[in-house]
Amino acid sequence: MTRLESCAWSLAGGSACVFALAVVLGGLPWQVGFAAVAVAVLTWGWLSPVIGAAAIGGVAWLCVTGFDVHRLGDVRITGRDDVLRAVVLVLAGVLTASAHALAEVTSGGRPTDPLWAEFHETGLGPNVTTEGSAEVPRQRGPVEQRLFVHLKEPRDG
Repeated sequence: MTRLESCAWSLAGGSACVFALAVVLGGLPWQVGFAAVAVAVLTWGWLSPVIGAAAIGGVAWLCVTGFDVHRLGDVRITGRDDVLRAVVLVLAGVLTASAHALAEVTSGGRPTDPLWAEFHETGLGPNVTTEGSAEVPRQRGPVEQRLFVHLKEPRDG
């Protein structure tokens, strides 16, 4: 997906995770909750598009501020420290998602499975290859034997 729907599941999962961590760790010093939530932002940011990771960082700031720093769900900006926490969490998500996107681009994406590439190129199916103009059955590898258990064996002829 190239639209914003591509980040829906990672945004939902990341938001739920940071919320749960902030609430559960609310009784400890706020630095503990902040550190745990920051790790969650980094993890979910790796799995998200950049815009989704930024949103997870924003939700993380709301949760940390409301449940760990000011307690009892009170979300307000009281000074430079609140702004700094927001910037750190949002940037953590954005930079992690950007690093993952860059790693995907430089690695060339997912490799193509040769079995399915041959299947789609020839249009003959997984059990037949062409040599010249005649169709010749080919040997199956161990993975193919497991994948095509229910297919008929090609006839020798």
